[in-house]
Amino acid sequence: MTYCSHCDLVHGEEHRFCQVCGQLLKRSSAGLRACARCGAPTLSGQKFCTDCGLPLRVLPAERQEPSPARTPVFYPRGSEVRASSRRRRRPLFALLILVLVVLGGWLLIWTGRKTMTFIAQAFTSKPQETSQAPTQDNLKPEVEKLAEKIRAAHLNKDINKWLSCYSPSYPHLGQLESAILELWKDHDIKEVSYRISGVQRLGPRQATAVVVWSFQLYDHRQHDYQLMRQSYRVTLEKTNGDWKIRESKEELEPKA
Repeated sequence: MTYCSHCDLVHGEEHRFCQVCGQLLKRSSAGLRACARCGAPTLSGQKFCTDCGLPLRVLPAERQEPSPARTPVFYPRGSEVRASSRRRRRPLFALLILVLVVLGGWLLIWTGRKTMTFIAQAFTSKPQETSQAPTQDNLKPEVEKLAEKIRAAHLNKDINKWLSCYSPSYPHLGQLESAILELWKDHDIKEVSYRISGVQRLGPRQATAVVVWSFQLYDHRQHDYQLMRQSYRVTLEKTNGDWKIRESKEELEPKA
């Protein structure tokens, strides 16, 4: 019997070429087997029995049956290696967390001490310093307010406004009023400026300061301009919520 090595089809003796693909047929004389159902002889490349049609479990002729896959002796252990490496990393990870917790606790303690120190300083020394500073800073604007009122009274020649800046107990207030009226009569007040320094509080209702006055006058009698500069140390008294001049003393030299 002959068979096709390409199509694995069995042909008769009278065929020289495969009836399907045209391949040259090969003759096989060895490897004859008996059919399991009818006992008819079959070739190694035959798929069905030519007598009963039983499907045959045979391989084509001149082909070797592949050897079964051999079970590997050693299995891949990549997962085991990764698992073991992860297990080895866990203690290091736990140690890192412990170090971070210790550092965080130490930082909290350090910042807590700094905060307590700052709070202690804020309630001890700093309030005393700030309690004294506003007393002086708030008093100087009050003195400047009084000096600005006197300046406006001179420029406008307003005697009532000028008198409101002095305390009723000011010594010889009438004589001073007459001197101011005489000055305004003979002169025109062109410009008035002042400088305040040495403000000190003597009590809740008393204070002292140094006021330097500069007057630019025009004398009607001499038809000439004059510049007059005077420095006074004034004693202030708070009356009805306003500071007024209680006493003044002229100084020889202006003091800053």
